[in-house]
Amino acid sequence: MILPLLDADRTAAAIRETGLSDRLPPVNLLRTVMHQPPVGKIIGDAIDALVFSGVLDARLREIAILRVGWRIGAAYEWGHHYTIGRRVGLSDEEITAIQTADAEVLGTRERCVVRLVDEVLDGVSVTPETLREAQELLGDDRALLELVMIPGCYRAIGTVLLSFEIPLEDGVAAWPPHGRPPVADP
Repeated sequence: MILPLLDADRTAAAIRETGLSDRLPPVNLLRTVMHQPPVGKIIGDAIDALVFSGVLDARLREIAILRVGWRIGAAYEWGHHYTIGRRVGLSDEEITAIQTADAEVLGTRERCVVRLVDEVLDGVSVTPETLREAQELLGDDRALLELVMIPGCYRAIGTVLLSFEIPLEDGVAAWPPHGRPPVADP
């Protein structure tokens, strides 16, 4: 860990002082980024907009975030969003399928989400074909905008998590449900 974690009280105070939502718990990510409250506010606002206040179907949102976490090797992102994914109805089989984009487990909408995330991570933008398919499948341009934002926002969050070696909280598993991290390409 590069930066020491702020204590929970100091983090909660910084969250309040920056005007962030009180729905944001003082987790280790925020205990790190609140060393610089304006940066913490950017991250907190993104999480609030996409997770707490978004219109995108929660299952699809979590599929997108989990895919980012898996692809970039962010155990913190994967561990936290595994729990959220389970809470919003994803099964362990579906969560495992996110790792490989398993067409036998994931439906059309879910595979489109995985493809969209991969396109952003691999090439910065979404292809017109995938964007049209996602727009058609979602039927809500606000949800589409959120979906396109998730890979970039969560890649940025993952960069902070990985660069500063932010540890998972006690009781949060790194790579559930099987405990196996992604294998780096040779």
